[in-house]
Amino acid sequence: MRVQKDRVGVVTSGTWLSSFPDLQHIRDHVWLDAQTRVQTKSLSAGTYLYRVGDTCDHYVLLSRGHIRVSRTSRAGREILLYRLKVRQSCPLSTAILFSGGRFPADAIAEKDTDVALLPAKSFQIAFGYSPGFRQFVCTNFGKRILENIVLLEHMAFSRVDMRLAQWLLSHASRDSTPIDISHMELARELGTAREVVTRQLKAFEGSGLVRLGRREIHVADRRALKALLSRGRK
Repeated sequence: MRVQKDRVGVVTSGTWLSSFPDLQHIRDHVWLDAQTRVQTKSLSAGTYLYRVGDTCDHYVLLSRGHIRVSRTSRAGREILLYRLKVRQSCPLSTAILFSGGRFPADAIAEKDTDVALLPAKSFQIAFGYSPGFRQFVCTNFGKRILENIVLLEHMAFSRVDMRLAQWLLSHASRDSTPIDISHMELARELGTAREVVTRQLKAFEGSGLVRLGRREIHVADRRALKALLSRGRK
């Protein structure tokens, strides 16, 4: 995906709250005051919310779209850390609000996206004095930490062919529409190198599991992919 320069518009709005029913139910005066401090930021696809090393002084909530959070090595290999989706808070920005530091990754909008930003000072006050908001923050932060541990375990201990088969099965459509993705993008999803993905896809193609085109992967034999997964889990 081509990354655009930072071009964002900032507006004040209450509509973001409709994406977070748990926050709507909090009625104490501390949280109600904090709501008035929130700003929303709109990002077009390919726009950075944060780059590595950026100052992070807001609690980030996603009300629309997707944000990909990743790290890139000096050699240019990118690894996906997590995706931020609607109704989720950003665990890295939350961790920074707790412990300090700068944003340690790149956060890029994958589609047109809206985020709600609560300034650090308002976050600290609400976290300290609004039990409902504190519960919301801790619950969301805890869920994302657990999800990331499962992801890291999967990447560390699962073979690439197993991860690739699982990814293909979870993204293949029922109407045989090909998956639109490059080998580089797929490598980023799986946390490996492009050459490894290309080699494994060629092996799958040779076995009749997939058909490959330019930015296209056709899943040709779901049953065989599922059988491959079953054998690998034994």
